[in-house]
Amino acid sequence: MTNLEQLITNIELCSKADGYSTVTFPTLKKLSVNDVLTGCELADLELDVPFPCFSDVASIWSSVSKYVRHQLLKRKPRAVRVTGLGTFHLQKWLSFENGEVLTFQRPVFLLSRTVAQIRGLQHASVPVPGEIKQVSVNYKKIHSDVPYSEEVVQNCMQETLNFFYFILTNREDTDFILKDTGTLAIRGTEVTMAFCEDFLLSLNKSTYVVEKLFTKKWVISDKEATLSLSRFGRVHQFPQFEIRAVPRTASLTDEEICAEFESALSSMGVRGNVHGNKSN
Repeated sequence: MTNLEQLITNIELCSKADGYSTVTFPTLKKLSVNDVLTGCELADLELDVPFPCFSDVASIWSSVSKYVRHQLLKRKPRAVRVTGLGTFHLQKWLSFENGEVLTFQRPVFLLSRTVAQIRGLQHASVPVPGEIKQVSVNYKKIHSDVPYSEEVVQNCMQETLNFFYFILTNREDTDFILKDTGTLAIRGTEVTMAFCEDFLLSLNKSTYVVEKLFTKKWVISDKEATLSLSRFGRVHQFPQFEIRAVPRTASLTDEEICAEFESALSSMGVRGNVHGNKSN
């Protein structure tokens, strides 16, 4: 099980190494990452496999994802901004297929400048049309959906993103998963916003249209995106704060590994010789 407190402590120590900037996560420290069910409750269920666990942090982000879907599924869809991550909106068009007119609704994601500027991320995005009303995630709505105060919800989201930024700064690959909506997959400097098939079906009400979206590559499946290779063979998953092993894009030499590690240390303000000093 992920020990979030230990992860946070390690990052706080790293951030202090440069002597002038410190990253802290007071709200994440207070939130539990234990299973919702206790050991006794799990035993009562008599399950042969571990029961899925959902952390407090994940439940808050699940509510954020629910809010995003709600805004996009309105009769008059709105563009919804997750501050510090990006903006979702819909692109609609008509197509004449097999003697009938089909309406395509494609979800689009505009990456936040904050994220893009961390390491020059490349993401082909479609700006939000001027006629579409834009809203930001409503912390009061999220607060009403989870047993936490509005302040805790807002701080949890910001601290999760700060952790996310830290991982990106160190050139690591990530998947930021918005439950039942999609996955923001970052590999190197390439960014892919992939969407869940069920969510696309909710938007289009037609399996044919959804299949067409995938076939034409107008939308990427989240299942496909999460299988993307990683240079280091690992992907940091948010908001679960877990590391998932994936196949590498290519084998790295010792020199390349050291160079990447030294670059990561430098970005944290840490100085040192990764190769070590040889004795005479």
